[in-house]
Amino acid sequence: MASYFVTSSAQSDGRHTVHDRDRCPPSRFALGGMEYLGEFGDAQQAVVVARVRYAHARGCPCCDPRAPLAPLAPRHATQA
Repeated sequence: MASYFVTSSAQSDGRHTVHDRDRCPPSRFALGGMEYLGEFGDAQQAVVVARVRYAHARGCPCCDPRAPLAPLAPRHATQA
């Protein structure tokens, strides 16, 4: 089982990224701004848990080879 974290601040496209503590470069963790998600068998399980809090959570390409590299589609304003 690996320890997974999610960025607490969204990137400009609204994405929060899920990182594996053992597979991701240490520089990702040096800046802080990470929330501990727990111990999981793979990144996909961690992403599911992260999406409970952050709908646009995605796996880090360094940590999860199945993570998409393309940015998220732009968010549209909701109509009132």
